[in-house]
Amino acid sequence: MSAFDPLRTFGTLSIMPVLGIGGMMPKSVAMGLLAIVLCASCGASQTKFDWAKYPAPDWRKYRAAVANSAASDQISSQTGHHTDPGRVTFGDLKSESNESLARRLLGEVGRRIAYIDRHRDRWRYYESDGEAAESINLYTHPDALGSQYGICGTEKYSISFDDSGRISSVSVTQRYGVEGPIFQWPISDRDWDNYYKVMCASAEASHAPSYFPARDSIAADSVASLLIPTIDLAASSRPLPYQLNCHMYDGSACRDDIRHYLGELRLGDIDELTLANCPLPEGPKAVCFTIETGHGKLGPFPKSITVKGSTYMNKVRVDSVDVDEGLTIS
Repeated sequence: MSAFDPLRTFGTLSIMPVLGIGGMMPKSVAMGLLAIVLCASCGASQTKFDWAKYPAPDWRKYRAAVANSAASDQISSQTGHHTDPGRVTFGDLKSESNESLARRLLGEVGRRIAYIDRHRDRWRYYESDGEAAESINLYTHPDALGSQYGICGTEKYSISFDDSGRISSVSVTQRYGVEGPIFQWPISDRDWDNYYKVMCASAEASHAPSYFPARDSIAADSVASLLIPTIDLAASSRPLPYQLNCHMYDGSACRDDIRHYLGELRLGDIDELTLANCPLPEGPKAVCFTIETGHGKLGPFPKSITVKGSTYMNKVRVDSVDVDEGLTIS
């Protein structure tokens, strides 16, 4: 949905028919009228919007969420006895305690693991307890960062197993989530002692799977500070103050309601994040990034969403959002 709606701006456009021979409209006239309709908004400016008066979104709405399987994924009653400690099976996913499984997979690093995602949504595909496990994700407890107030970080260990149940790959990534009032300004009002000692330390470990990827905490803060207002405004009923464009994989316009999708988006939906140079008039102070969502989903996915704007001097401004929509059918 564009930020500019010609019907809202100009009202309904009435065109008196111009008839030619046999009551048919001449082709040249028809094409001319079509051009008038299509170009009604050509050269029009975006909706006027005073970003300086834009009230900060409620950070709680975008706070990291508890993992769907939090209540059932954390197993603490069974240590597990293994004739082959290097092999992980479906039975281990179902019954081995967090501490035992983490230590077995990561050694001493396993002591730092606070939450394990055993991919319960895929358990229905296993046929027996002795079948090799497919994959697992382990997370450290959320921790306070540098000066990125309200943003907490965690380490994610993604482990895949081969057909025998032995580790085939391990990747470690940094993930970030909103756990406090990131829009609280001036900076003198921020309770830094609470941030370092309480805010992240008291965050639920089960929030970690909904944290989003970023190359570092500074990038995470910039993305959250710009993407949250983008989503917040898309979810509102007011005209958008930024340009919103969407195209499908074949170049045609998107058929679904991309504004509604954007309004329902949450930081935990981000599968990948890429920062880019920002060709905007404001130069190096501008922020540009592309997120990908919907990995593994059927339908108009994945979606690649590029946001351009600025958070310079803690003043948020969103300039444009461009969406490229894919298609996954199997």
